[in-house]
Amino acid sequence: MAASPELDPPGLDVRLRPGGDALVLDVAGDLVQGTGPLLHAAVSGALDTHPSPRELVMDLSELRFCDSGGLNALVRAHHHAREAGTELHLMNPTTPVAFLLHLTGVAQVLRVSPNPGATTRVAADAP
Repeated sequence: MAASPELDPPGLDVRLRPGGDALVLDVAGDLVQGTGPLLHAAVSGALDTHPSPRELVMDLSELRFCDSGGLNALVRAHHHAREAGTELHLMNPTTPVAFLLHLTGVAQVLRVSPNPGATTRVAADAP
């Protein structure tokens, strides 16, 4: 008997790709307590492999879900990037993730943009 999707453990896929002057991490899946260390490892690897990029962009367009452990991982990534002299930029969050970032106030601290050309934080009236 095949396992039901509801019982499958959450997964996270983080891939590094070139992005011009910035490093880009494509983040897909579920960012939760159990997958936060995967994000931390990817951020550490990106910052260690490429000496002090000016900007580290996380494309969240494929991030399905984020819980409090995931929010913690994003804030930790922000601090890690700052320590390396790099600015973290969260880009293209899905509607539920953008709502969570706004609801918790994380969007007031981290740089969040709805698309690649935008450089502002998520608007206060964002869903």
